[in-house]
Amino acid sequence: MSLNGPGEDSTDARRGDGQESEASFSASGPMDVDAKPNSRSFRYSLNYPSMGQCIIINNKNFDRRTGMNQRNGTDVDAGNAMKVFTKLGYKTKIYNDQTVEQMKQVLISVSKEDHSCNASFICVLLSHGDEGVFFGTDGSVELKYLTSLFRGNHCISLVGKPKLFFIQACRGTDLDPGIETDSGEDGTTKIPVEADFLYAFSTAPGYYSWRNTTTGSWFIQSLCDLISKYGKELELQHIMTRVNHKVAVEFESISNSPGFNAKKQIPCIVSMLTKEMYFSP
Repeated sequence: MSLNGPGEDSTDARRGDGQESEASFSASGPMDVDAKPNSRSFRYSLNYPSMGQCIIINNKNFDRRTGMNQRNGTDVDAGNAMKVFTKLGYKTKIYNDQTVEQMKQVLISVSKEDHSCNASFICVLLSHGDEGVFFGTDGSVELKYLTSLFRGNHCISLVGKPKLFFIQACRGTDLDPGIETDSGEDGTTKIPVEADFLYAFSTAPGYYSWRNTTTGSWFIQSLCDLISKYGKELELQHIMTRVNHKVAVEFESISNSPGFNAKKQIPCIVSMLTKEMYFSP
């Protein structure tokens, strides 16, 4: 339903008969901005007793029947993430080697808690993966299932608050060879249930995600380094742009496996945030 007039809203899709849908507005008609006249803050409020919870799921050892290798270096990632987010004021907890059912139960339980006193929520997921799925120690689960537990219609006390997911996992089996270059509001507002999420994936859709067995994954290393440096001054998406740059420029694979040497990686940030996210007032 449109709040701004009697016009009809339509989806950006073909009609059932294969013909293009008619436009729902006239380009020659009067124009207006889709905003209420009263001023609103474009920054998430941190005016809560707590920054919130940070849940870290760290899967290193997998059931032999899955055929998945041990993820050496992931404990470094988990430790760094815990240190960085704890320092920012989050109540951080690590869950190691979780089965699919255990992961579900951890996140279901957290989603049912009262987050009224929390400013935000963070979840760090460290495991094997494929496009759209994340692995427990005994198999896979759709990533969307895990994240949807915190949607506005499921977790009311986090409505309007940032929900940040940092995901270190492969999203396919493509390899990137790289290329040389020369160079607090009043009233109520109805919002989408998918609003206020940020998904920071370690790699682009379809690609492998690299992890050093000694120093941890390229993405989590970079994320923790740059949040540690700039978390008190820069907006989150500015930090994530710097994470993208660091991973893209400073890392290249060293591998004895045929076809795996000298490969690159670029993280992928998907944001449905509706305001700017700072970790300090």
